[in-house]
Amino acid sequence: MKQSSVRYLSMKSDHLISVFLFVLVPWMVLKWKPSHSLAMPEIMARLQHECDPANAETDYSWSQMSLPTEKKREAILQDCRLLGPSLLPQIRDQIKTEKNDELRGMWIVVAAALHDAEYLESAGQQMVWSSFPALRICAAKTLRRLRDRRSIDWFMGALNDPHFLVNGHCGLQRENFYPVRSIAEIALKEIMADQYPGDDVIKIVHQQSLKGTPRFKDVKDVQRHHEVLQRWTDARRNCGGD
Repeated sequence: MKQSSVRYLSMKSDHLISVFLFVLVPWMVLKWKPSHSLAMPEIMARLQHECDPANAETDYSWSQMSLPTEKKREAILQDCRLLGPSLLPQIRDQIKTEKNDELRGMWIVVAAALHDAEYLESAGQQMVWSSFPALRICAAKTLRRLRDRRSIDWFMGALNDPHFLVNGHCGLQRENFYPVRSIAEIALKEIMADQYPGDDVIKIVHQQSLKGTPRFKDVKDVQRHHEVLQRWTDARRNCGGD
């Protein structure tokens, strides 16, 4: 009798554990959402730090390499995307009141990342006209993710972005790599893929780049540039980069 009672209690306990693991835990995970009231001040503090002129990790003046601020800003953007559009009222307030040009520009990029159509063009302006390389890079990455055809003209304008990194790793010949330009070229190819085949996109990019400071001498020069980008990607992978 005692053994059957123990067995019964054991089975009942197993059932309760199963219910907890397979029903209650998933329910709690689905129901849990971060508190926006707690998240926004933290995001504001992180973004202010990344846009602080005194922050050595954001100073491109003496650096020809990618700086830590780029990854940190991408992490902030990802957190904002996870929190969702409910952040937009506070972000719009920040855009209207912020006096720091770089920080205001980053808030504009965050608003665009959250699909605020009002700031899509403003994010394009930041990508092309901002004086801050990290801001231009974040804007380019964000607009590429959105794949909005209204960004095409801004990506065309970004094909002449002056900011470059020096690729000299792993014994390769030192080459200048232009992050905003490369993002713009990839984004144009993705956005216009349904309208133009791959080679035609390269020609269009070349033609449009001539409207600004000429960067490519001919279509073959554009194709060589794409080969340089591929070698850069391979080099970073071989060196353990992301």
